[in-house]
Amino acid sequence: MDEAFTISEFCAAEKISRAFFYKLQSQGKAPRTYPVGSNRRISREAYISWRAAREAEAA
Repeated sequence: MDEAFTISEFCAAEKISRAFFYKLQSQGKAPRTYPVGSNRRISREAYISWRAAREAEAA
C-alpha cells in the first residue's frame, strides 16, 4: 500500500497553511486529492508530481 497524506499532513510537510493549500487548489496548483470517506488524501505519487511541477515553474 502506498503512503498517503491528509491535507493537514501535506501542509505541515510543506510548511504552508491550510488556507494557502485551498488557495492553490482554487488556482489549479494543488496536488490531486482523492476521497476516503468524508476526508481527502494526497497520494505519494501526486505529492511528487506536484513538487516537480512547482520546481519546473520556478526554473
